[in-house]
Amino acid sequence: MSTNDENKNSWYRKTISTYESQLLGYAYRIIFRKEPSEEIVQESFLKLWKQSFPGVEDHYPKAWLYTVTRNLAIDYLRREKRIDLEDTLEDILCTPCINDSLFDAQVVMQEIKKLSKSEQEVLLLKFSEELSYKEISKVTGLSVTNVGYKIHQGVQAIRSVVIDELSKHLED
Repeated sequence: MSTNDENKNSWYRKTISTYESQLLGYAYRIIFRKEPSEEIVQESFLKLWKQSFPGVEDHYPKAWLYTVTRNLAIDYLRREKRIDLEDTLEDILCTPCINDSLFDAQVVMQEIKKLSKSEQEVLLLKFSEELSYKEISKVTGLSVTNVGYKIHQGVQAIRSVVIDELSKHLED
């Protein structure tokens, strides 16, 4: 085995150990089924292996993996006829988000559900999946500016409820 192959193998194993659980959670929040989520993530990593990135050990694949996982999950939902092909992407990805420990309160979740599906998705990717604006842009196809705007709008919309909930938690 050549040094390049060894470097790629090492990089690939490190990439799997770094992103596997995050991608499993992300896929599960899209399709809400464990086994297909695992298959989708496995297929994402297979696609990564087949991809020929120049200087693979230096490449940062996080946004690429999220994009592939997202697309495979949507394809899965379409195959399972759990969504109509005419549905917009915003309608498909209606996932509440942000840090679970902070946002367990029913009232906060209700506020999040009032946001557009697009705002919910970018908040999920930012606060739950910890992607950068640039990575979210690559995953969603939105401009970096639009991602920032949607995150700002979403946070502003739930801000007062979040502050009220934080105050309650701090009093307890």
